[in-house]
Amino acid sequence: MYINQFPQRKTILLTGASGVVGQALLARLHAHSVICLTYRKPISHPNATTIPCDISLPGLGLSQTQLKDMAKCVDCIVHSAAITDFGETDELIHRTNVRGLENMLELAAIAQVPFYYISTAFIRPHQRKDGPLEHTYTISKREGERLVRESRLPYAIIRPSIVIGDSTSGEIARFQGIYNIISSLFRGFLPILPMLPQAYIDFIPQDVVANAIAGLIEHDCVAGEYWLTSGNKALMVRQIADLIAEFGKNQGIEINIPRMVSPDIVDRLIRPAFMSELPKSVKKGFDWFAQVAPYLCNEEPFPMSLPEMETRFGVAPLPHLETALTHSLEYWASQTRVCSGAKAKKDRVQLAKCEC
Repeated sequence: MYINQFPQRKTILLTGASGVVGQALLARLHAHSVICLTYRKPISHPNATTIPCDISLPGLGLSQTQLKDMAKCVDCIVHSAAITDFGETDELIHRTNVRGLENMLELAAIAQVPFYYISTAFIRPHQRKDGPLEHTYTISKREGERLVRESRLPYAIIRPSIVIGDSTSGEIARFQGIYNIISSLFRGFLPILPMLPQAYIDFIPQDVVANAIAGLIEHDCVAGEYWLTSGNKALMVRQIADLIAEFGKNQGIEINIPRMVSPDIVDRLIRPAFMSELPKSVKKGFDWFAQVAPYLCNEEPFPMSLPEMETRFGVAPLPHLETALTHSLEYWASQTRVCSGAKAKKDRVQLAKCEC
C-alpha cells in the first residue's frame, strides 16, 4: 500500500508506453492524466492521450506550437522509450537511446519540469579487461545517465533489473529477456548454459517497478538514483533452472537442464570447436544466448533501493521471487502454448513407439 493514498492529480508525459515498463506504469497511474508519445500505434487507456511523434527527430518531429502547448500542460516527464533488442544495429540504438533522450531533455528544459529517466541496472561502471565486450545498449544507457546528470534539470535515475510479469497474475505486455531463455530451455535449443550455477540473475516483477516509479512521481522525489532490483534476495542460476525444470515436470514435460559452464570457456573453447556442428536452429538460438548471458548474470548482488523506498514512500516490499517467477511461467505457458505443443509432440512419440 502507498502512504499517499490520494495523490495530487498530475499530467505526466510518458514515452515508451507500449513497452513492458510503460504498460505497467500506465496502469498504475490511473489517478493521473498521461500523455503518451508513441511512434507507431496509439495507446488505448482511459486516462491516456496519444501524440504520435518520433523522439529521434529534432523537436520530436512536431511543430513549435505543438511543443509549446505540450510543455505548458505537463507536470513531469517519464522517459522509458528505448531500443533494448541486442539484435538491432548500433546506429538505431544510438539514434533512439541517446539522440532521442537529448530531444526529450530539451522538451523538459522548455517545460521546466522534473525528468524521470528509466535506465538499467546492467550498466557496468568499469569495463573489465577479461570481461565481455560491452554492448551498444548498455553504452547508450550509461551515456544517457551522463546526459541527464548534466542537464541541470531536477531528475531521478531509475535502474530496473530484468523485468518479469506481474507478481500475482504473471501478465506482461511482451515476452523478452528471460522469457527467451525459458523458451529455449523448453524447446531444447541450448546445448549448454554459458552461466555458472552460483551466479545471480536479478529480476523484478513489473508491478513492483511501476509502484516504485509512481511513488517517486507522487512524492515529487527528483533527487537520487534508484536501483529497482532484488539485490541480495536475487535467485541464482541453479535455483531458477531447477524451478523451470519443476514447472515443466508439472506440465508433463521433461526438461533436461544443460551443463553450466563459464561464458569465457564458451568463447575460447566450445564455440571454435563445436558450434559449426550444431543444427542451424540450435546455433542461432545459442549465439543469441551466449551474447546476452554475461549481462544477465552477476557475481555479486546489485545494490537495492526498495527497502529505502518502502520506508519513505510506503512502496510494498519485494514479493516472494520464486512465486512471482512461477506466476510468470504460468502466464507465458498460457499465452504461447509451448507446453501443450511440447506435450503433444511427446505423446505422439510415445504412441509411435507403442505401435512399433
